[in-house]
Amino acid sequence: MNRRSFVQTLGAGAVGLSAFESTTLFARGLAQAPAAASVPLAPSLTNLIRIGSNENPYGPAPSAIQAVTMASPGANRYPGPLTQKLVTTIADKHKVPVEQVLLSGGSGDILAAVVTAFTGKTKALVTGLPSYEAPVRTAKDVGAPLKEIPLTSELRLDLPKMTAAAAGAGLVYICNPNNPTATAVSASAVTATIEAVVTASPATYILVDEAYFEYSDLPGFDTAVPLVAKYPNVIVARTFSKIHGMAGMRVGYAIAQPKTLEAIRAFHSNSGLSSMSLAAATASLEDKAHMAEQAVMNREVRAMTVAAFEKAGYTVAPSDANFIFVDIKRDTRRFADSCRKAGVAVGRAFPPLTNYARISIGTKAEMEKAIPVFMQVLGAPPNATAYFHTMDDLPTELT
Repeated sequence: MNRRSFVQTLGAGAVGLSAFESTTLFARGLAQAPAAASVPLAPSLTNLIRIGSNENPYGPAPSAIQAVTMASPGANRYPGPLTQKLVTTIADKHKVPVEQVLLSGGSGDILAAVVTAFTGKTKALVTGLPSYEAPVRTAKDVGAPLKEIPLTSELRLDLPKMTAAAAGAGLVYICNPNNPTATAVSASAVTATIEAVVTASPATYILVDEAYFEYSDLPGFDTAVPLVAKYPNVIVARTFSKIHGMAGMRVGYAIAQPKTLEAIRAFHSNSGLSSMSLAAATASLEDKAHMAEQAVMNREVRAMTVAAFEKAGYTVAPSDANFIFVDIKRDTRRFADSCRKAGVAVGRAFPPLTNYARISIGTKAEMEKAIPVFMQVLGAPPNATAYFHTMDDLPTELT
């Protein structure tokens, strides 16, 4: 079905609809259309609650969606002015020169370029264990040694031990808040680490990944961006995939001194952004009220979810993100398999903490359905291969 045929099915009521309204109705029509008969969806997928990838369940801000609609007629032109507008908006937000901003099609490309630029066969990557694994994969690809430092007993990055391991290393990776544990460390702790690393190992770079920055409630938590002005070794990465709800639009950026960005660009794919992505990101960044609302909703539903697990006797790591990390006292893979067969997708296992489950925070309605599934699965014997076989096995009130 194309847009014209869809609008024709609406009849006279569709006459006079704005471009935004007709686009929205068309999108809803596609979402509600039945699956093609030749590719039927399995019962376990049709109503899948997707809380395994740390996505924002609420989607982009209305202002971002409107910006997409307004930008789309100009999609036949290269997006130079929109690119500059987003760079300027980011620079203004962080109070840095535009020369210190590098846009990217998602922050993953930035992380890969940074690791490739500053590690190598004689220059190790220092990171937490567990932490976000993409930099580790890139380090392995370039043959760089790995120094993976176990987390503290509170499942936070052990910054003193990471600092000690940084001598002679190429790059220290600080994911703050940390993925997969959702824990954060204070700005003063990050600053002390950067200052110590720069003093002891001047050739070592420090990458601070702030993907989940806006979700943190940790006292003393703040961005590392102000340190960029003082230290050419410091790079800060951000993404629009989390609180901005734009994971599918692929927008990220790095902030660093110009010479550092030049070294990164040598290995960056120069992943261009579409006019629609640029316009949406700019609008979302300017919509401070929407971001604040998103943080509040996440905080409330996160607290509800944590309370449910703690009431059932499970330990949850302190969360400063849009997901939680729960000690489920059993193999995560079997837990995740059973949950998925019950219509709930949670995160995979993160070695060595394979008895912990990473669970993203969905909407309140989603979590009210997911929590009973978790409790039923956890009520099964720890070594059970699966508690539910299909969604048909669920009690009626859970479907």
